[in-house]
Amino acid sequence: MTEGPGTILTADDEEFLRDLSEYLEILANSTRLRILRLLERRPMDARSLSIETGTSYENTKKHLERLLSAGLVTRRPGLGKETSRGIHPVWEYSPVPGVIHTLQRDLGILLALPPQIRIAGMQDQVSTVRRRIAEELGSPGRILVVLGGEWDQKIIPLSSLAIALGRAEEGRTADLPGCEIVAFPPSYRSLTRISRPHALISVMGGGCLVEDCGSTGGTYINGKRIPDRKKAAVRDGDLIALSMGEFGVSLLFLSDKEPGDGDRSERP
Repeated sequence: MTEGPGTILTADDEEFLRDLSEYLEILANSTRLRILRLLERRPMDARSLSIETGTSYENTKKHLERLLSAGLVTRRPGLGKETSRGIHPVWEYSPVPGVIHTLQRDLGILLALPPQIRIAGMQDQVSTVRRRIAEELGSPGRILVVLGGEWDQKIIPLSSLAIALGRAEEGRTADLPGCEIVAFPPSYRSLTRISRPHALISVMGGGCLVEDCGSTGGTYINGKRIPDRKKAAVRDGDLIALSMGEFGVSLLFLSDKEPGDGDRSERP
């Protein structure tokens, strides 16, 4: 595989790009997204979904087959509504647990890829699908996605005004009034102990700020170290590192306030 200035996904990756394009096409359909939203409430059969979405039974079945093929829903035998002919067995469809949150996370990661591993020609398509999912299914708000290590792919919702980040201490619990505590496993041993946290995340109005709390390993935004005790703004798609290297932690910041703003190449 050859590398270019803007991407390392070249012609050798045609199968991946073809599969990704098909996956995005599945997600770009508003009827399929409405089906996912309905299934989040309760399992349903194809005929019930057809009535709820105002789509023909035949087309509803086709949409469900596409969602099944993409691994977004599952099915199991169930019983349909009673009719004049009695009760008949049906396939009941359910979403994969956490599917909406997972979709938001995965599309955010694709948008946040740095330029050297950018997916050639598909950023606009990814951005469009991400916006449509946010419109149809709602958005996850502000979240951190852990990249690498024991908590790889774990989602940390930023639902509090202040969040303290650090390494868990055996036999001790942190007492940080006014802060939500996120204590990473001891395997992230380059992080400062949570009792004197490595970093703080503050949610203020429409923005989000990160502050290093005097840690040894430092806190970085997109590879640039921020000064101790100084708050720095983070935006959708920014990569936050708590210490560099194998035993630190990398966090992808995703925000519904700036959907599709995943290009970090021109950020300060």
